[in-house]
Parts: sequence; C-alpha cells; structure tokens
Amino acid sequence: MRRHGVAVLVIAMAPVIAAAQQFQTAAPAAVDPNTRFEVVAIKPIENANSSMTLMMTPSGLESSVPAGVLLRQALQKPDYQMTGAPAWVNTERYSIRAKPPAGAPLAAMTVMIRNLLNDRFRLATHLETREQPIFHLVTARSDGRLGPDLKPSPECKSPPCGSGRTGPGLLVGGSRRMAQLVSALSDLTGRPVIDRTGLTGLYDYTLKFTYEGRMPGLMGPLGVPAGAPAPAADPDTPSLSTALQEQLGLKLESARGPVEVVVIERFEKPTFD
Repeated sequence: MRRHGVAVLVIAMAPVIAAAQQFQTAAPAAVDPNTRFEVVAIKPIENANSSMTLMMTPSGLESSVPAGVLLRQALQKPDYQMTGAPAWVNTERYSIRAKPPAGAPLAAMTVMIRNLLNDRFRLATHLETREQPIFHLVTARSDGRLGPDLKPSPECKSPPCGSGRTGPGLLVGGSRRMAQLVSALSDLTGRPVIDRTGLTGLYDYTLKFTYEGRMPGLMGPLGVPAGAPAPAADPDTPSLSTALQEQLGLKLESARGPVEVVVIERFEKPTFD
C-alpha cells in the first residue's frame, strides 16, 4: 500500500507489464480471447479524494483507479507504446466490480478486462510499427569496467530468483538480468531501451538519482495515482544519466528504431448500470 496524501492505492495483482515479464519463467497457458466477466457493475466516482483500489483475484475485479490504468492493463503496453487515448483516461475514475465465470484462471484477467473495455467503453485499437526515438544501453567506459554499484551476482540455484525495490529516485535489484534493468529504465525514460551492453548473467545494482516524475512499476505519466501529489525530488542526487555512468558504469545513447505502437481509435466514457 502506498500513501500519497489522502489517496490510497491498493494492488492485489500489480498491473505492471515490466514486473510481470521480470518474473515470468514459462509461457502462459492459452486463454480463450472471448472470455468475459459474467457480471459487471460500473458506477461513477464523484469524490476525487476517495481511496483508489485495484484488486485482481480469482474471485473477480474490484477497481476504483483511473480508466487509463485498466487500459494499460488490457493493452499490456507502456505509455510510450500507446497513442490516441483521450485526455480523460488519467483523471476519470469509475467503481467497477466484475465477476468472472466459474473456473476462469487468473491468467484470463487481462483478456476479461480487455473485453470489458471493448463492451462498455467501446474500445477499438489497431497495431502499427513506427520509427520512434529509443535508447541503447551501453557500457560507459572504453575498458568495459563497471561502476561501483553494479556487481555480478552468483547464478540462482533455487527459483524464484531475483528481488527488486523501487521508489522516487531509487532503483535496486538483486540477482537480476540486464533485461530487467532495461525494462525499468524504459519506464523511467518513457522510451524503449535496448540492451547493447553485452553483459550476461545476473547482477546486483543500486541506482540513486533525482526523481523526475516517473517510477518503474507504476502506471501513468507521473507514476503515481491521478490526483495525488508526486514525491518531492532530492536535490542532492544526480540526474538519471549521470547516476547511470557514475554508479553503474553504463550510459544511454539516443537512437531511432521501429517500435510497435497500439493506436487507440476509440475509447468512450462507459455506460452505467
């Protein structure tokens, strides 16, 4: 649970694409794309200061977060791979309770949320590949020497492996691969980051930098629930770019490349019960 002023965001199954990929060890079971919630109740939320909840459990969905959070969960894309969403998705909140059909696996939750948005928010999308700004993550030093806060970690012998912690201006990983660091950096920069370090194996790292409005693992332009105050920046920490070089011995190089983008053709405010 995180507290930002009076807003409370409770997440029972985090709608975070990067985090889901980090701990995925096997391909998910196939889910019928037509799977839908059996019962859906949607009501407007008029108190902007009321608590925000997103709970996804085998017994169903309970949500009072901005519509954009559910949209990101349904599309399974970060902000920089979506375009065309109306501005209200990060401010309009709805109380949604939905019951899945008996026996539906938790893995079907994303499909059911997508179909809920298709049916009640009239969501329509298509995919495009566009040339966009990206970053390449490379080693910063010509001799390949790493920074003092990026160290090789022994191979994990007993899964689940790896740990992580994030906060405003903080990124900590234990026994993690470069792909997981790259995913977090993509969230922080708002651009796809491609690993060009050549580093394999597992690493421990601690990265401390000036908070600039984004946090990995939390959806939304500010990485905090809509309407809640953003955490204050620490003026004594370096920028993300400087921290990467000084602490990890890595750097981000600007580039352009093909990026798969979800184009949102239509997303309307829902009908109510």
